[in-house]
Amino acid sequence: MSIETGRKITDSDDWFTRLPVNTTQWRQLRQCISKCRTLSSMVLLATGFVSLLIVSILYPPTTSLPARLIFIVLCVVNIWLLISTLRLQWIDYIRPLLDIEAWIQQMRSGELESKVKVPRKGQIAELAGDLNDFGTMINNLSRDTEQQLVKYTEYTEQKNQSLKILYDVTSTINSSLNLSELLEHFLSTMTRAIGANAGSARLLNAQNQMELVASIGLDKELLHCERSLPAINCACSLNRTFDGYIYEDSLELCRQHIEHPFFSNQLGLIVVPLQYQGQTLGIFNLFIQPANYQENDDYKELFTSIGKHMGMAIAKARLDEESHKLSIMQERNRLSYELHDSLAQTLTSIRFQIRILDEILQQRNEYDSWQHLERIENTVEEANTELRSLIAHFQAPISNQPIIDAVKDLTKRFRSESNIPIFFQHTIDHPIQFSDRVHLEVMRIVQEALHNIRKHSEASVARVMVRLLEQNRLQILIEDDGIGIEPSTQKVLPGQQIGLKSMRERASRIKANFTLDSDPGEGTRVILEINLEAKAPEDIVTIESSLEQSI
Repeated sequence: MSIETGRKITDSDDWFTRLPVNTTQWRQLRQCISKCRTLSSMVLLATGFVSLLIVSILYPPTTSLPARLIFIVLCVVNIWLLISTLRLQWIDYIRPLLDIEAWIQQMRSGELESKVKVPRKGQIAELAGDLNDFGTMINNLSRDTEQQLVKYTEYTEQKNQSLKILYDVTSTINSSLNLSELLEHFLSTMTRAIGANAGSARLLNAQNQMELVASIGLDKELLHCERSLPAINCACSLNRTFDGYIYEDSLELCRQHIEHPFFSNQLGLIVVPLQYQGQTLGIFNLFIQPANYQENDDYKELFTSIGKHMGMAIAKARLDEESHKLSIMQERNRLSYELHDSLAQTLTSIRFQIRILDEILQQRNEYDSWQHLERIENTVEEANTELRSLIAHFQAPISNQPIIDAVKDLTKRFRSESNIPIFFQHTIDHPIQFSDRVHLEVMRIVQEALHNIRKHSEASVARVMVRLLEQNRLQILIEDDGIGIEPSTQKVLPGQQIGLKSMRERASRIKANFTLDSDPGEGTRVILEINLEAKAPEDIVTIESSLEQSI
């Protein structure tokens, strides 16, 4: 009895333990029915029609009144279920799908903030909520993409502006503007590019002063005050550490050194050093509104690059100026040497003959006086001829024509100006033309060699020959049968043998081989060999360390 009772209690316990599970299942079933109410309605509608069909078969409405009533009731219920099913189809499926289609069209037209109407019930409700979340995500992505695009566009515009400024700097550096015009042009470009109110450019001079060489937006009174400043003053101090550039948010430091209303303005100051090989050659000052100033790495790179480019341009301009001065000094030295070797000796002879004439006139010897006057006249004519020869030698224009035609013209000129027969030969059947600088150096060497033959050789015949050698080398040979060159054991004084030295220097500039072969009484031979494929180096200007001042 107890065993059976115990078994019954156990079964009862199992039923109670299974009850929550069944309740949960029923709850899930109710949720499923709530979500799929259209399906439930269709199931009820199908059940109603099956019931109507069964009743119509088993109890035809024509047999009795209760059968007719049951048939009518079932018909009404089925009609109501049909209407309810259609209504639920509209509410749960058709209308939400139309709303989703309208939402899709709005999203396509760019209205990313639009939302789908979420039904209160039905399976589409969750789909509509998910679509709204998806639309929100797309809207956020679009907004983030647009912000990133705006930032990238601004960054690209700033980079383009920086590249434009750098291109303008490099193109201006390569133009023919002088240093002052270069700095002024660049100041105008920079002030427009970054929206600066004014700007100035200073260069460090030999007195360690920051000399104002260009400005924009500054009045005359301020320019007079700032014409020259010590290098240790204000933000322009070269003792400060430049990390690309310096920015001061006020002009207080400048106002402490120069009292001027301009420095009372609420302006910031950008100081850009102009550097070359670690040495600061000058600075750019740009006066800008603090609201227009932007501190970022792009500005730092831009200003650093500009400072280096402009520093290189300043150094190049100064080197060009020094090179020009040295070149002028070299030409003056050469002219002085030529005058000393030729015209000065003739003038010394004239001075000596005039002294002799003075003695003859004191002796009242008329015949000797007329003869001596004739000698002086001949000497003056010789001096005039030498002077004209020097002028023609230094100022004769040289046109860049084929080498054969150019050398032939020089030999024709030699033949017309001297009594020495000269022969010209060549073995070249096609025109050879050098660059302007190489052509000038070659022609000057040939011109100098012919001048020495006419002036010093006492030759009876001369020859010029141009021919091509192996390895694409051009040889120009100039020789005579004159007295040659005496080897000198004494120290060569300044002004002597300047022609030979100049020919060697000119050949060295164009990387050509120069050979001088001469023995006393055996004539002189000059050989110039030019490599047609070699690139000529840059001009190197040399200056004689001593120059004989007296004649």
